[in-house]
Amino acid sequence: MVATTVLATAIISLFVISTNADEITSLDVISSPSAGQQCPPRYIRVNQDLNQGSGGNYIYLCYSTDPSFGDAVTEILVKASTSSGVVPPAEYTLIPEDLNKGAGGKYIYLMYTKNGESALMGIDVIAGDNANIPAPPGWIKNTQDLNEGSGGKYIYFVYKYDD
Repeated sequence: MVATTVLATAIISLFVISTNADEITSLDVISSPSAGQQCPPRYIRVNQDLNQGSGGNYIYLCYSTDPSFGDAVTEILVKASTSSGVVPPAEYTLIPEDLNKGAGGKYIYLMYTKNGESALMGIDVIAGDNANIPAPPGWIKNTQDLNEGSGGKYIYFVYKYDD
C-alpha cells in the first residue's frame, strides 16, 4: 500500500510541472537514437521518454498552444498495428512516427482531430511498472500502452478538457 501511494504522488507531481491552461493547437513527436533532442519552435516537450525501458529511440511528445496553428485539438487516437502504414480515420491527422521505433513490438501511431466538440486543455504522459496506472483526478487515460510488445515501462497518454 505504501508503494502505491508513493507512485501516485510521483505521477501527480509530474502534472503540476507540465499542465498548461491554454488550448492545445498542435501535436508532434520527436525521435532520436540519442537523448536531448528538442521540439520544433513553438512546441513544448513532455519530459517522458515514450520508449522508456524498451531500448528503442528516445521519443517525446511535443505540444503547442500557439494560436497560429489554428483551431484546438479536440481528440486523440492511438492505434497499434502489426505493420507500418496505418491510415488515419477521416478528419484525423496522423503523426507519421512509430512510437515504438527501434524497440520492436507493435507499430504505434498517434493521431488527432480538431473536429470534436471540446478543446484539449492538457496532454501528458504517465509511466509505471504495470498497466493499472491511474490517471490523475480530472484527466482521461488513453488505454493504449505505448510500449506494447516491446517491454519497458507501461506508458500512456493522459489528457483533459476544460471543466
